[in-house]
Amino acid sequence: MAKIIPDIEKAKLSKQPPTEGELFLLNYFEASFDPDAEVYFQPCFNGERPDIVIIKKGVGIIIAEVKDWHLKNYNVNKNNQWHLAKNNALLRSPFAQAFAYKKNLFEVHTNGLLEKSMSSETFYGLIKVCVYFHNASKSDIAKLYEPALNELRYEIEENDKKFKDKKIEHDQYDKKRVYLSGKKKKLDRDTGQIAITQDSLKRIAFSGGRQNPLFEESVYTELMRLLQPPYHYANEGKPIVYTQTQSRLTESEANARAKICGIAGSGKTTVLAKRAVNAHRRHGDSVLILTFNLTLRMFVKDKINEVRDDFDWGSFHIINYHKFMTIALNEAGINIHAPQETEGDDGDAAMDYLEKNFYSNVDIFDEHDTIKYKTILIDEAQDYKPEWQTIIRKYFLDDDGEMVLFADEKQNIYDRSIDDEKKVRTISGFGRWQKLSKSFRYKKDSPVLQLANAFQEQFLSEKYNFEGDESYQHSASLFGVSIVSKWHIEKLNETAKLIIYIAQRERIHPNDIAVVHSKEDVLRKLDFILREGPDHQERTITTFASEEEAKIVRAKKLEPKATKELLRKIGIKRKQGFNLNSGVMKLTTMHSFKGFESPTIFLLIDEFDAPELIYTGLTRAKENIIILLNDGSRYESFFKRYLQEIIP
Repeated sequence: MAKIIPDIEKAKLSKQPPTEGELFLLNYFEASFDPDAEVYFQPCFNGERPDIVIIKKGVGIIIAEVKDWHLKNYNVNKNNQWHLAKNNALLRSPFAQAFAYKKNLFEVHTNGLLEKSMSSETFYGLIKVCVYFHNASKSDIAKLYEPALNELRYEIEENDKKFKDKKIEHDQYDKKRVYLSGKKKKLDRDTGQIAITQDSLKRIAFSGGRQNPLFEESVYTELMRLLQPPYHYANEGKPIVYTQTQSRLTESEANARAKICGIAGSGKTTVLAKRAVNAHRRHGDSVLILTFNLTLRMFVKDKINEVRDDFDWGSFHIINYHKFMTIALNEAGINIHAPQETEGDDGDAAMDYLEKNFYSNVDIFDEHDTIKYKTILIDEAQDYKPEWQTIIRKYFLDDDGEMVLFADEKQNIYDRSIDDEKKVRTISGFGRWQKLSKSFRYKKDSPVLQLANAFQEQFLSEKYNFEGDESYQHSASLFGVSIVSKWHIEKLNETAKLIIYIAQRERIHPNDIAVVHSKEDVLRKLDFILREGPDHQERTITTFASEEEAKIVRAKKLEPKATKELLRKIGIKRKQGFNLNSGVMKLTTMHSFKGFESPTIFLLIDEFDAPELIYTGLTRAKENIIILLNDGSRYESFFKRYLQEIIP
């Protein structure tokens, strides 16, 4: 008798109660499954909700997708693509949905899983997937797949015959043989191993069925942390004194539409966090908090953690836009794909196609049901295209829901369009911008504050409204470290020595240092030198794959697109696990560090870096700012006017 979480009666009362098939399967698990297993119904993995997840300590995990479909309404072709029989419309395969949950679990949700799977193919098999068809039998599934399998068998026989009759060369024969065998293997896998019906329930079982040393304690603990979000008590937060403006903007109300802007350090995310908690208290439902980059998720969670109030962590879905949309498209059964002709070496054409046809398609969910939220808060809204805002409001906001945008247009590093108010353009219906104009990141005599004000006045005031900190007062005696120096991509050893020299001279703890640049490749090399240099072995944390990991990937000799994709997956893991208080030096791109802050910033500037990107980088610093420039930089005279120069 397996343990069902939540219990079946509570599951029936949930916002999305179990379907007939889900209820049947839950009852089966409760009555007949492994008593040491725990069965989770629609657990929330940061906005992603598999139908059923089963876990057993020391053994493994099973992800079950449940479909109440009548299979006579569907067709499957030899490419394993599912279509509606009535109009031949393409839809996402339920098997692809199940594997997407597994893939995302490795890539995104659980620290360590991706690395373990890269070093051991067996480890990847510890997480099994299955699809349960409630209204079908084994013969129904066989009948559904029979045309596709017959077509492949015919093509395989024809290929064999052509080779036997010497009509094709061996290379051509073997290439097609491997291609067709791969397609048939996937069809056989789905029909023979993964598809479950009422007459084959006993095939739902853990891989190996017994204790497996690969499914170690750390993996189980991390999975359980995700499956069971803890409760947050008021005494776990810290006292926060809100200004009158901040306090007003934290109030949650039905049908509200608002947009809030503020200078760096003005407490936008602090206001967002308190408003999220107040919204949950008001209506008792889940709150969707959307970011743009992956690293900000943990920062937003930290800000919510500071709020002194009681709440269930499972009530806050904090996720970046593209991940949220990928999950929503998957759950709606929409097949995300790009035509083969768009798949070049760099993948840019394919990404453009996916962006236009899926992520920015304002009609994408017209024929599908979507989960609705009573509160949606968007952080760093200057990064959001108007189409994304339209999609979120149109398909995911409840009829009486509130939606609030938080932005600083001078951090417009993706060059979104600007409106007549010199603000980032948003969709209509949100009223005028409400402003937070006092920075709490800096002391009044901070050199960083002076620098930020001067920089935006000189480089950004023509494009955006100049909004200096209302509390700033120029002081002749500035505290903190403010340095400008040089760096060169061919002399990163010297750059590393300079970083260590300044840190040691000024007695700056590694935890208080972030090294920021616009390019991952440069940071990757610099990170390796900092860790493995002859004069220093600095411990670091990054938002990208290490040089050692990149070397392993390059050794695989994959196509450029595949290499780039594998490095991206490792980078996702690094971003998800990024921690400001890790105790070590941090290296990150400006894009990934946007929204964060650090006592000391080493900002490496390239000649082609846009002013918005530089402004974003330098306003991450709370106390100390060290600017490193290329020779002949167009920004050189400006920074020399404000900062002490060190000749490397």
